[in-house]
Amino acid sequence: MIRLVFPFCPQPSLTGSLSSASFWTSPHDPCYHPDGRPRHCLSEFINAAYGVPVNASHLLQGPDYDGNITTLTDLHNPHNLTCWMTHTGPDTGDWVLTLPLGRRFEITYISLQFCHQGEPSDPISISVLKSMDYGRTWRPMQHYSSNCFENFRLPSQTIAKTRHQETEPLCSDPRPLQRQRGGMVLAFSTLDGRPSSPDFDYSPTLQDWVTATDIRVVFHQPPAFMSPVRAPLALSDLQVGGRCKCNGHASKCRRDDAGHAVCICEHHTAGPDCDVCEDFYFDRPWHRATPTHPNPCVACECNGHSNKCRFSMEVFQQSGRRSGGVCQKCRHHTAGRHCQYCQNGYTRDHSKPLNHRKACQPCQCHPLGAVGRWCNQTSGQCLCRDGVTGLRCNRCAPGYKQGRSPLRPCIRKFTASEECVSYCQPSQVKVRMNLETYCLKDYVLKVQVKGMERSGPWWQFSISVQTVFRIGSTSRVRRGPQSLWVPDRDLGCGCPALHVGRTFLLIGAEEGERGWGPEESRLVADRSTLALQWREHWSPKLRGFRGQDKRGRCPPKSTNNRQHSKEHRGPQSGYIPPHLLTEKDSEPHGGNTHSGKVDETQASVASHTLSHTDRQVKSTEPTPSAFSTPALVCSTLNPV
Repeated sequence: MIRLVFPFCPQPSLTGSLSSASFWTSPHDPCYHPDGRPRHCLSEFINAAYGVPVNASHLLQGPDYDGNITTLTDLHNPHNLTCWMTHTGPDTGDWVLTLPLGRRFEITYISLQFCHQGEPSDPISISVLKSMDYGRTWRPMQHYSSNCFENFRLPSQTIAKTRHQETEPLCSDPRPLQRQRGGMVLAFSTLDGRPSSPDFDYSPTLQDWVTATDIRVVFHQPPAFMSPVRAPLALSDLQVGGRCKCNGHASKCRRDDAGHAVCICEHHTAGPDCDVCEDFYFDRPWHRATPTHPNPCVACECNGHSNKCRFSMEVFQQSGRRSGGVCQKCRHHTAGRHCQYCQNGYTRDHSKPLNHRKACQPCQCHPLGAVGRWCNQTSGQCLCRDGVTGLRCNRCAPGYKQGRSPLRPCIRKFTASEECVSYCQPSQVKVRMNLETYCLKDYVLKVQVKGMERSGPWWQFSISVQTVFRIGSTSRVRRGPQSLWVPDRDLGCGCPALHVGRTFLLIGAEEGERGWGPEESRLVADRSTLALQWREHWSPKLRGFRGQDKRGRCPPKSTNNRQHSKEHRGPQSGYIPPHLLTEKDSEPHGGNTHSGKVDETQASVASHTLSHTDRQVKSTEPTPSAFSTPALVCSTLNPV
């Protein structure tokens, strides 16, 4: 590469009024200020045509013609010219010289030097064209002619009259040509006569205008009748002055191993023209550097937890056009746009800086006292069960004590006379339900618990009734969303034991203390209600009970039966739900209405009805009916 400076053609500056004198004398990198701040910089000004073979073509030349010539782009010596000359003869074809530059350049000038010393006597008609896509398409940049209107249908002018015209080709008579040692020179300056040339660095239109990957010069031959015998075309030099198109982000342009000129990009830019941001520097959109705004690419802020990010225009707009980088593949259990949060199951360790690889530590929630492994990412507070407190949910709250159930590790404290054991009378046996006990219930429902909320001395559960096996004649319970009301005291003792997110079989006895209900029309579950975690094998038996109930197999309830049930409890024993009565409780009275037997090998218990035909049987004694239904065994111990 050689740098050419022509006294006949001053080099127009591509930076307008920016002085480049101090630029090249700075001992520091031209792309940075001495204090390290980035600044606008330009690659070296070179003769982009030097050493590049020129392809010469003519309509009348045969296929064997060698069109690749190097005499026009070799080292120019005015004292020893190397001329390329066309053949003589009265032909009418155009000579076309094509110069591939190999990459995008911002062209400042194009010059042609003729071998002869005097002005050409023949009419001149020359076109200069450029390609921006490596020769696929061509666009004229300038026409030269002694008769512009006749040859190109353009007026003869050297200055664009409007800004809209400054990117259009002009036509002018090149004579008188500039004289230089060795011959006459035709020089075309790409920015001369363009109104926006002083603001080149801020004009994308002009930047596009001077960009080229290939240059083509066409010598139009006039008709033979105008010049029957013409002097041959003789050229000694073709030069293309310009800079590698590096968009103000590189001061050097070097040839790689393949011989292609490549910008040595700065400002964290990349690409052959420094026209993209390098990896991880996507916090702002790429822009060309200008003398006032170097526009370097900015790294994404990932706090040291990621080395990969992407640009989001939506995020950039929402931030007021300040930041648009989104971190990807955050490491060290971090998350978020800047990897500034902790993943679920981890909390911030404030003793370490945010960019520390152990800034996020696992939540240390107690496996029984906490609901799941989630904790607050800032404070580390775990989500505790009812009656449990502490940062890690590892101790009982005031007024609670440690319980025996892993589902309720802390239970409310009561006085000695009000202990939950005596209050709820928990059954230590398996409850066997047959048709008779099924018929004594107010309701038998399959429900899924969705949520719970305290309301004074009550808890309101949001449930979804999935199957209605039995319901009282006055109830309006249907499938779908419902509210279930449970006294706080009963729920605190775990009778019934309801948990959000699980499915239960609710068995409600009509002997329940419904006086506690907030409204008579509401569905209430208290200590008389069984809440058994649902098992799918119960469904066929319950559906069988429901079918027999609909066929009238359940005996009608009477006030005498209710009074008998109340007398059965006794005034001293306190309230005992009927489904919790054991054999000991039932034997003195001679009744077997509520079975509490543990023997699981028993195949079935006969259902019972009132007999209207056999007068020898008392109305209060059960009699085996003609049909038999397998009993449903429901365990109250350790629900899964």
